[in-house]
Amino acid sequence: MALLFSSLIVLHLVVLHTVDGHEVSINPALVTSLHAAKKNQENQLLVNDVRCVVGLADGKFVSVAESCDVVRKLLREENH
Repeated sequence: MALLFSSLIVLHLVVLHTVDGHEVSINPALVTSLHAAKKNQENQLLVNDVRCVVGLADGKFVSVAESCDVVRKLLREENH
């Protein structure tokens, strides 16, 4: 009698947008930090349309147009 083992891998991604309108898909499990752009203060490291910088486990950063509050909400929704 042969037993068949199958594994199902489900990957949930959060879709965010870069400042030029392109979609970027992020695995919520790999997000390590969120850094919000400071209001009423010129960002010297970010272009003006960046509202949140998402830090990832591999050391990379993704600059997105969504606010960190919106990103945090989307990440929580994917974890539930």
